Amino acid sequence: MKKITIIYFILVFTLSCSESQQELLPSSNGNINNVSVVINDELWDGKVGEIIRENFGRPIYGLPQIEPVFSLSHIPSRIFTGFATKSRTILKIDISETEGVFNFKNSYATPQRIIQITGKTPENIISNINKNINSIYSALYLNEIQEKQRRISKNLNQTESVKKSTGLSLRFPSAYRVAKVDSNFVWIRKDIETGSANLFVSRYNDEYKRKVIQIRDSISKMHIPGPIEDSFMSTDLIYEPNSEEINIRGKQLLETRGLWEIQGQFMAGPFLNYLLKIDNEKNEYIMLDGFVYSPGTNKRDYVFELEAIMRSLKY
Repeated sequence: MKKITIIYFILVFTLSCSESQQELLPSSNGNINNVSVVINDELWDGKVGEIIRENFGRPIYGLPQIEPVFSLSHIPSRIFTGFATKSRTILKIDISETEGVFNFKNSYATPQRIIQITGKTPENIISNINKNINSIYSALYLNEIQEKQRRISKNLNQTESVKKSTGLSLRFPSAYRVAKVDSNFVWIRKDIETGSANLFVSRYNDEYKRKVIQIRDSISKMHIPGPIEDSFMSTDLIYEPNSEEINIRGKQLLETRGLWEIQGQFMAGPFLNYLLKIDNEKNEYIMLDGFVYSPGTNKRDYVFELEAIMRSLKY
């Protein structure tokens, strides 16, 4: 009994110290989807830097203009001290006898994620990147989603409209307002300087198992009107939509990215669509569709915010 008490005391003391140390850490800095790459100049200017830029700075599919998944900022290893160590998301590349990929949390600031990739030679580093690219990419991307959701949670819209109409719960900022509520349908939107960020949620039955784009366009035609009579949002099929299965907290969804347009009008933009099957016997589905209208501006961050909202879904 005495031994158990001592172990319990040590555990509580250790956890308390860890929590206290974290409370003493300064706040991190850095915009969403900005990654600080800590690497020496020689590696950055060579093949290692090229591989990093190709993999982590590659264009996002489904945007009307070229925008990278991550905005990369080079920090030379020799100046990685002081303020530079407070970056929120860091990819650290080092020549080292210890090879591998290492994940650190809240080392210099909070919240903070550091992924360190090491190798004895530049070739070893490249090999470690290539072998682990999917897990490294996912860790960075989901880290940004979680941070965006954390920021969103500070000022949530308290409406129950989505839950009451579709049975689905979403966490979205108070900057979004409910634009339309109908039977099994809700449309929320946020006004931005050059347009709007939008999200609709629709619950429906589909015994014919139509394709995502057919369903999306039929819902849009019914609920998302264009600026003139009989106009509506539809999918731009010239730019082929891309679909893949994803998993969110144990639920399988079909994700589709592409572009939308309003025919005959100079209106278009990117969309992100999730399809969730909720009842096999009844062929019942819930569709979430985030779309952005913001001509002449970059749209990555608007779509990413919609993705963070959509990934908060609970049913």
